[in-house]
Parts: sequence; C-alpha cells; structure tokens
Amino acid sequence: MVRKLDKRISGYRVRQPRNQKRTILIALEGKNKTERLYFNHFNNRNNDYIIIFAKGNTTDPVNMIYGLIKEIDIMGLDVGEGDKVYCVFDADANESKNIQIKKALDLANRYGIEIITSNPCFEEWILCHFDNSTATLSNKEALKKVKTYFSKYDKNYDIYPNISDKTELAIKNAKSKENYHLKQGRNIYLAEANPSSLIYKIIESLK
Repeated sequence: MVRKLDKRISGYRVRQPRNQKRTILIALEGKNKTERLYFNHFNNRNNDYIIIFAKGNTTDPVNMIYGLIKEIDIMGLDVGEGDKVYCVFDADANESKNIQIKKALDLANRYGIEIITSNPCFEEWILCHFDNSTATLSNKEALKKVKTYFSKYDKNYDIYPNISDKTELAIKNAKSKENYHLKQGRNIYLAEANPSSLIYKIIESLK
C-alpha cells in the first residue's frame, strides 16, 4: 500500500531550502528513446528548471505512477512550489488499457502528478506539427504517416531539430483536437479521444 505524501513536507524529512531552479520530473514508458531525446532539448542551463527523467522502463500506467510517487518522496519535490511531475504514456488506441488509465488518473490526482497521454501514440504529437486532422489512427498508421514527412524516422530518432520551428502550430492543433473530442463528450485521456496528444501541456509549462 502506498503511503500518501504531504505536498509540502517529504514523508521522511523536512524539505531543504529549494534551489532557484524548479524540477520537472518526467516518467516515460518503455525503452523508446524518441520522447527522451525530444524533452532533453528543453534542458538548458539558462532555464529556471531542470528536467529529470524517472527511473524504470515499465509501460504499465499504474506502476509508472507508483514509481513516480517514490521518486517524489526521495527527491523531496514540492508541486506547491513550482516543481512539476508528469507521467507520459500512449493510450495505444486500446480500450482495454482504459481501466489502467482510470486507475492511474485517480492515483495521480492524489499526489499532484499530471498524466499526459498521446492517442494512439507519441507520433500523434509529431503529426500535430503538420496538420489538424481528426481522422482516427492506429499506432501503425500514425508511424506510417510520420514517415511520409521523415523517411528515416524510428522509435530512437531525434525528431526535435526537424519540428522545433513548428511548435506553436503543434500546440494550436493539439488544443483544437482536444476541444473537438471534448465537444463529443469523450474522455481526453482514454482511447476514445483518437487522435489527440496532451504533450502540449508540458511544452507550455516549460515555456
């Protein structure tokens, strides 16, 4: 059973005076490097934050949250003072994953963790840099569509240099797709909101 953490004081110790930089802790699923390479580009010594990636490579949303809860405690993070904690994973256009996502959402809300889904996968965020289509995609179709723009793209590809100049358009398109699904009464975190990506929320917080 996971012990609930106080958002102001770590369960083990009083939080030390914080550094000027806030911490952005991000959990990514699996062993794919694309997402890590992408977010690493936002790590800059001139920023008022530092991005740290959570340990582990699980793809189970609930276990990802459990891992983050432990790291919040160990690192003494304080979401009330500007630290941010994100759990990033794919909805996979898979309705059977909805049960896990709902459990993860309930657990995350108790600890100030924000869940960031992409549906069907991270490649949807890449596609937001180019179009505003609301046509449903499978993982395979999303990957194939990205390859029409970048033929060498794979799950270990550093995509950021190719799309960074279109970030504002991606945010605009992602918000538009989100609103489209919400108007249809769909839960934006679940498989029914296909296609969509909440990656824009992290990017906006970093900006």
